[in-house]
Amino acid sequence: MPQMILFGYFGAGNFGDEWTLATFLKGIKRLGLKSEQIVALSRNSEATKAEHNIAAIPRSWRAILSIMSKCQIVIGCGGSLLQDVTSFRSLVFYSLLVFAAKFAGKKIALLGQGLGPLKRGASKALARRTLNACDLLTFRERESFRLAKEIGCLLKNCFVTADLTFAWDEFPQRQPTKSIAVNLRPVREHWNCENVAGALKRTLREGEKVLLLPLQPKLDETALQPLTKIPSSKWYRYEIWHDGLVGIANCNLLLAMRLHALIAACILGIPFVGLNYDPKVANILGEVARRQILPLSANESEIASAIEQIRNENLKALAERFEEFASNQKFSAVRNFELLAEKLSL
Repeated sequence: MPQMILFGYFGAGNFGDEWTLATFLKGIKRLGLKSEQIVALSRNSEATKAEHNIAAIPRSWRAILSIMSKCQIVIGCGGSLLQDVTSFRSLVFYSLLVFAAKFAGKKIALLGQGLGPLKRGASKALARRTLNACDLLTFRERESFRLAKEIGCLLKNCFVTADLTFAWDEFPQRQPTKSIAVNLRPVREHWNCENVAGALKRTLREGEKVLLLPLQPKLDETALQPLTKIPSSKWYRYEIWHDGLVGIANCNLLLAMRLHALIAACILGIPFVGLNYDPKVANILGEVARRQILPLSANESEIASAIEQIRNENLKALAERFEEFASNQKFSAVRNFELLAEKLSL
């Protein structure tokens, strides 16, 4: 009999969301829950079952309401679920899910969340009602907590923790190859991928390769396609989320958009340059790497300069700085599970 429903952006092959789910499952099992007591909503339920060894159901309301009648707890797991930049429809879906759980008398938590961006007045009002329906809210950085307060969220059950993935403790052994790994994703605003290509050509060293690292199939491959013109470029084979960790562990420098690629590099002590396509990147990693996180408007020279600057840093000092930051974040990430056990009586 399932006791807990998990919802998030699962089953789409997104590295960060699948890593988040894996981290949550590992943490919750330490609290005594078994795999058979957990069911996840998924865009590809068969893939989620195979990859995470838990029950999964499609994101249809018939399936959701059926399983909700049998469970006690509903948890939104990681990511920025309440935002209207990707689409207003996703905000409505997750809000209705919370309202349905509230109406059915279930305990509700949103765990390790980012909040926003929320561009519309209607989005802010809907997000406020959704947040206030929850029994526990943990935000992965202070800006999201600040936004929750700004839109009128009651703060009684709100806490600032950290992204769940900082609690992960099974990393592949580093086997650096002579390569710069690059991850790009589609973005709504106009930007010039040629700036990245030009910067890479200017900074590549003799014998160094460009490892094209898609962390969500098809989407990232499309964004990375222009870089295939670089003679030394090659594709990295990504099939399941753990492949992403291995690919990052095997490079000696990372240039990336996706937040969780940069988090992985930070934990592994790998020099990185981030492209800040979403405020969450700077909000989470700005404390440890503000000079290494560039706006999407950065030109070829600025990207090349950031790459050379990080190359020229004392790598031992850099690794120590990353390690201290990651250690503090891990302490806060583990707090997500402590609060879950305390507030929802697990």
